[in-house]
Amino acid sequence: MNENVEKIKKLIKDKNLVGQIIISIDGPCGGGKTTIADIIEKELGFNILHMDDFYLPFDKRDKNWMNITASHMDYERLIENVLKPYKERVKTNYVSYDCHSDKYLQEIPIDLDKILIIEGSYTSNPLLDKYVNAKIFVDIDKDEQIKRLTKRNPKVVDKFLSMWVPFENRYFQELKIKDISDLVISV
Repeated sequence: MNENVEKIKKLIKDKNLVGQIIISIDGPCGGGKTTIADIIEKELGFNILHMDDFYLPFDKRDKNWMNITASHMDYERLIENVLKPYKERVKTNYVSYDCHSDKYLQEIPIDLDKILIIEGSYTSNPLLDKYVNAKIFVDIDKDEQIKRLTKRNPKVVDKFLSMWVPFENRYFQELKIKDISDLVISV
C-alpha cells in the first residue's frame, strides 16, 4: 500500500475519527493532491470531491476577486450542497463546475457510507473548520512544482507562475494553511 495512504490511515486512527469524516487535502498546484486522492479512492474506496468543481462562476465573483484571498471559491455551495448534508447523513448530490467553459456540468452523488476527501487548493480554509475533521497539506519544492506545471501544460505555465501560484501562496501564508494542517506530506 502507498506510504501516503498509510499516513492518512494513521491520521484517522490517531485522531480517533468516526462517523461522517471529512478530510481536506490542500497544497500548491502541481503538488500531487489529485494523485494522492486518486490513490486513496482506489485503495480505500473513499469519496473524492475535487475543489475545482467549486470555483465561483465568473459573473458571481467580486470585481476585485484577485485581491481577496480565496474569493473565487464557492464555499457556500460546498457547505450547503455537500458538507452540511453529508455531516447530517442526508442524501446529497452536487453539480460540478468547469472554470474553462464557465459552465455547470454533471451531477455527482456523495456516498454517505464512505469517508469524504475534499482535495485541491483552498480546501483547508478555516471557513470549513466546522465540517473538516482533519487537514492534510501536500508540500512541494518550487523547482519541482515548475517542472510539473510545465509538463502538465506548457502553454499556460507562465500564467500559472505569474498569477495562480502567487494567488495560492497568499492564501497559504495569510491563513497559515501549512501550520494548521494535521499532516504534511512532502513530495
